[in-house]
Amino acid sequence: MSTIKDVAKKAGVSVGTVSNMLNGKGGVSDEKYDKIQEAIEELSYKPNYMAQNLKKHKGKVIGVLLPSLEEPYNDIYQGIADALDMNNYILVLKLTQNNIVLENHFLEQLLCIGMVGAIMVPCDQKNKKKYEELQNQGIKIVMVERKLEGIDFSNVLFENKQLIFDITNTLIEENPCREIRLMVGKKEFSNEQDCVEGYLAAREDHEEDIIVIEETRKEAIFDRIYQKLIENGQYPECVITSSMEFATHLSEVCNIIKIKIEIHAIVGEKWYTTDLYKDITQYGRNAILMGKEAGKLLASIMKSRAEIENRSIYIRPKTNYRNTEMEFHSQPMRSLRVLAFQCDATDALEKLSCAFRNITGIQVEFNKLEYSPLRRELYSQTRGKKTDYDIVMMDLPWIRSILSENYLENIKGWVKKDDLLVNYPSGIRQDFYRGDCGVHLLPIIATIQMILYRKDIFSDRDIKKQFQKQYGYELTPPKTWTNFNAIAEFFDRKTNAGSPFRYGTAATALEPVGLINEFLPRQWAFHGSIADKWGKLVIDSEENQRALDNLVKTFQFVPKEAEGYFWDELFKMLLYGEIPLVQGFASHYQPGKYSQNGDTYERYIGQLPLPGGKTMLGGWALGINRYSDHIKESYEFLKWNLNDKVAITNLRLCGCLPTVSVIRDETLRGSYPWLNLVDEKFHIGGSREELFDKEKKRVDLEQIDYILSGQIKRTINQEIDSKTALIEMKKQLEDILKMNNRKGEFL
Repeated sequence: MSTIKDVAKKAGVSVGTVSNMLNGKGGVSDEKYDKIQEAIEELSYKPNYMAQNLKKHKGKVIGVLLPSLEEPYNDIYQGIADALDMNNYILVLKLTQNNIVLENHFLEQLLCIGMVGAIMVPCDQKNKKKYEELQNQGIKIVMVERKLEGIDFSNVLFENKQLIFDITNTLIEENPCREIRLMVGKKEFSNEQDCVEGYLAAREDHEEDIIVIEETRKEAIFDRIYQKLIENGQYPECVITSSMEFATHLSEVCNIIKIKIEIHAIVGEKWYTTDLYKDITQYGRNAILMGKEAGKLLASIMKSRAEIENRSIYIRPKTNYRNTEMEFHSQPMRSLRVLAFQCDATDALEKLSCAFRNITGIQVEFNKLEYSPLRRELYSQTRGKKTDYDIVMMDLPWIRSILSENYLENIKGWVKKDDLLVNYPSGIRQDFYRGDCGVHLLPIIATIQMILYRKDIFSDRDIKKQFQKQYGYELTPPKTWTNFNAIAEFFDRKTNAGSPFRYGTAATALEPVGLINEFLPRQWAFHGSIADKWGKLVIDSEENQRALDNLVKTFQFVPKEAEGYFWDELFKMLLYGEIPLVQGFASHYQPGKYSQNGDTYERYIGQLPLPGGKTMLGGWALGINRYSDHIKESYEFLKWNLNDKVAITNLRLCGCLPTVSVIRDETLRGSYPWLNLVDEKFHIGGSREELFDKEKKRVDLEQIDYILSGQIKRTINQEIDSKTALIEMKKQLEDILKMNNRKGEFL
């Protein structure tokens, strides 16, 4: 094994210089830093932090690594503290969130401060080598709740297998015909596998009745449970859960969608006796005792001369439990039809609609279409005064045109009586109701554009040094669109063969919606506009040319296939490490959807306002077909979605219902960091400019969008230059202004 002296010799520097570099003390030149880094990599050197810090901390630092402080871990920690605090050990608690990356990071931190022992719930059930390496460094370890097969560690475990077996048997004896399911987490975790084995021991050949929730993030857990429950509209009579966390999410889902499921949960030390948990039968385990036994066992091992101890202690369950009944009512069914956009937000509405059904007896059916097919179908419905749908969903640029068709019911009276508009922030109200003499719609999605970037890449010392050398200034998230392009150029492999990314960024070239949303923020940042304050067209200005040139340059670093994507697909490219930054909409930044094996991606995805400060607003609304036979019922559905509890649940299911209760909820902002940005920036967001024809009628916004996007596309494809493109835009716009507004020409 290499030593710090070997590294110093290899790099041609002093041991003190290597030590300063490893400990981040500074004073190490870039040249020496690079040499030391190369030596470390060649020698596969790993600092022996224990040896470095043992004297300093006198061998008393104990790391405690738990997934969270939710039950039973809060009680486990209490037991550990009770056992070790009096022995003058220094306990350092780290919460891993069942995230392997975080666990590795925390272990390195703990080694740095002289950890000599650890009590932990292991996240990585497959990589036993890393835990063995800790042993080899002299770290004494006790595993709690989960064990690792094939490795000599001491363990303190719950008797989950026997407990689940007893619960299942009891339920079968009470009612042999009862439909029973088991809900567990990752089966690779030994504690979850024990639950599975106990269940199958009581119910052979019923493996299909086991519901596995692979996710570990709260938002993702809730979403997965919701999905599992509403599959095929069939709900089990009884569910046994391996944790109180699963049980509370399940109870919440049941309360939302108004169904009755008998819930049985194995819990920690404490009973949950509030009304929130009244429908949960709880089976207690001695979590505090587990922690005490783990602490005592580790203390014993620390005093032992043996290098490795392998003992297993099993904690028997408590015998008492608590149970209460839940009210449930069923109602006859009626139906509403909704024409909607195929997206995550609509999926959230659809999931929640079963709750509305169980409350009101009204079934809500969704016909979900992609963007262009939806637009065509919507205009066919509105202009034909058809009654195929009771409720329709429309993009923000379509609203004015649809209102002009006299297709939507004016619900102003009901909205005023129920005071619904107060649920929306003022910026959203202003944008959605511009020019609407009545109230014909309710916003269902409202979001803003922002820059999303990889924080891990932008903080990498070597990459920052390379960028500084090439461009002469520090690599930071872009503050201008020129800076944005420079960063994209730096990371694009066509211009930088050593880039960790194949492409510098991604953007959509979909017409018209994609290109308009890419171009307008740049136009505003370069102080361009379509017309001046007197209505004179100035689209061919130098400012607009600079903006268009900037966008064309951006597309030099965009993969061809991405040009046909919507923003959720662009975000995936960022998330999965294909690009370093992207312009996107906040609503696609969803922890519940993109959580992968507990990985908290918001740790390395940063967000900031668009360069120039002015952002494009995005949004969708629901309106009611005035020719429907179910206008009142349709309104009740729209109104119900604005309920605080429903709106918050909508977000957790990957929706984006823009109510005050959602946007300004401090708890939600912790998991959805973009909410603060939405609240802050929506009121200064940009809206499409309005033009008026010779009869002072508003020109359809989509006509403008199609003219602009068509010429932008030609410029990107290098068919024409930017100046020519802007001149063509001006000519086409002038033609429209000279005649009455021609609806439908661009369908």
